Amino acid sequence: MSLLSRRRRRFKRLLTHTQLSYLIYRYRYLLAFTVIGFLSILLEVVLVQLMPADWPLLLRSGLAFGAGLLFSFVGNARFNFRVPHAQMLRAFGQFALVSGLSFGLNMLAVSRLQSLLGFGYPVVRLASAGVLFLIAYSLHRRYTFHMARNFGIAVYASSTERVHRILLKIGRNCDHVHVDLVDETMNRDAAPVDFSKVRTAKRLWPDIPVCLHLMSRQPAKWMPEAWDLVDWVLFHADSEDDLNELFLECRRRGKKVGIVWHVSVTPGQLLQYLPHVDFVMVLGIRFPGRSGQQLLPEAVEVANVFDALRPRYGYEVMFDGGVSAETIARIPAKYIVAASAVLKASDPVRISHTLRTGARYERRAA
Repeated sequence: MSLLSRRRRRFKRLLTHTQLSYLIYRYRYLLAFTVIGFLSILLEVVLVQLMPADWPLLLRSGLAFGAGLLFSFVGNARFNFRVPHAQMLRAFGQFALVSGLSFGLNMLAVSRLQSLLGFGYPVVRLASAGVLFLIAYSLHRRYTFHMARNFGIAVYASSTERVHRILLKIGRNCDHVHVDLVDETMNRDAAPVDFSKVRTAKRLWPDIPVCLHLMSRQPAKWMPEAWDLVDWVLFHADSEDDLNELFLECRRRGKKVGIVWHVSVTPGQLLQYLPHVDFVMVLGIRFPGRSGQQLLPEAVEVANVFDALRPRYGYEVMFDGGVSAETIARIPAKYIVAASAVLKASDPVRISHTLRTGARYERRAA
């Protein structure tokens, strides 16, 4: 067998392993939610049977539902989705609202099924809960437990980057590919820009967005090569080019757009762009284009400022630089980007999962 054939077989085995790992990661919440939900329904059914039979069924089922709701929320908030303490009250309010809606639909179904089939409350309640389960789970994942991170693996658009090696390390265990383009206007020691790396990334990860982070004070010169290769574009606030014109062209071409904060600018310099962007990215390191730097504490503070402003403007916060299993819990951003913390780990796939869950589920392992 040739060396090329052996490499291809090794590559396919690794992709199969990482895809299986991702499926386990993706559906672990659903499995835990199912078990906790089933136990809460059993608790509810048992409590209904233990209450005095002369109490109205609606009263008994309502009290039992309250107990089951508390059991289910604590189980999911503490052990499944690992809700931070600061968000616990908000999460409980949303959980109670969604669960109350689900309970109302269940009681309507129970009443209807009992009259049609003649079965007792326990059997009908379990049956109706099973039928409506996916609706409740979908609502909870979207509105109550929505803290999962969108993880982007960083790839450099430079002649020295080895994109295939990155794929071999993490497979498809990322949510977007974050391409860093660094030129001499931002870093005098930057390696030559190589757009073939962007094309390779697009080919190797065909089903997820490619984000181009233009670490350049003259970004307009790079856009003609980028339009057909990327889905999102991030510009620095201290660019010399007219950012409004670049934003307009991105919109015309159907691209999402973002503005980047770095310690070289003040947060106030980004205010004029906030109504017009999809992302506000905070660069958490001092020297753009260099991997392995320490997280800047002031960058976390700035990320908190933009996260507080986010509901007013409708963008998402992105964070790049200094992201690791040890720092992710402190970073208030849905979209996070990492390179060395993942690629230099002994188990890159596991670390990517840790970052995607905000280190809530696997904090000890991280």
